Amino acid sequence: MKILVLSPHRGTAAFSLSLSVIGWLAARHSVTILNVFTRSLEAPYSDADFAHPNDRLSYVSAMRRREDELFLHRVPGAKGSPMPTNIQMVDLNLKDAPLRLRCTQDELYTLAVNPADPAIEKIRKSLARQFESGKVEALVLPLGLGHHVDHLTVREAAFPEAAHLPTAFYEDLPGAITTLESPDKVAVDASLQISQPLTPVFSASTSNAVQTKRRLALAYPSQIDSAEADLISNFAARYDASERLWANPAWITLAESSQLSISRTQPIPPDSGVQQN
Repeated sequence: MKILVLSPHRGTAAFSLSLSVIGWLAARHSVTILNVFTRSLEAPYSDADFAHPNDRLSYVSAMRRREDELFLHRVPGAKGSPMPTNIQMVDLNLKDAPLRLRCTQDELYTLAVNPADPAIEKIRKSLARQFESGKVEALVLPLGLGHHVDHLTVREAAFPEAAHLPTAFYEDLPGAITTLESPDKVAVDASLQISQPLTPVFSASTSNAVQTKRRLALAYPSQIDSAEADLISNFAARYDASERLWANPAWITLAESSQLSISRTQPIPPDSGVQQN
């Protein structure tokens, strides 16, 4: 199966979905990660402050691209491994919110999605190209935990496709660690948007899952430090060393036979406000 993962920023998919990606590759699925907002000035744990202001954008963007490449090489079964896999990254090369919307870091988590944001149309056109080329059979989107405007913008842009394809929403990391919102409540909101129930499902078990997730997260040293890598990897421990996604009915139909995920609980209907654990 051809799985397309939308990652708002470089590293989002690695932090949130590395165990799921490993499972999909082991099941011989192909995985394409579409990185959306890849032009950025943000690299809080790097030496970017020493770059000339005129060079910072290209310097940081190139640094973060190299981190993505390191992640790909560290994924078990990816390049250089005897296990055959099919994983690639595609960059949409859009500006992130501080550049695109001219907002501060604090405003990233309070801004609402602007329906007139040109990024939405560009994301949809990129998705259309992926579909036309026959590269998408299942879709994986950010749930929007943490309320980062870039994550919500990506989710909003892809909502129309989620109603027609096997789709799962992932719990964004590190946003899911600090958000005050229940993931269940956010999943209900997403289910209302696509008019389909979403069921919590989990990645298949992998050996040394927490340690593996930490090692993959540390491929992004400009974005996180060791303590944050611990928080990201230990988040999997609450789900028995796996990752939780929220899947629509079409995904659930294929999940068991195609080894997309493992189901453990009942779905949350789109008209429900009830939280599930």
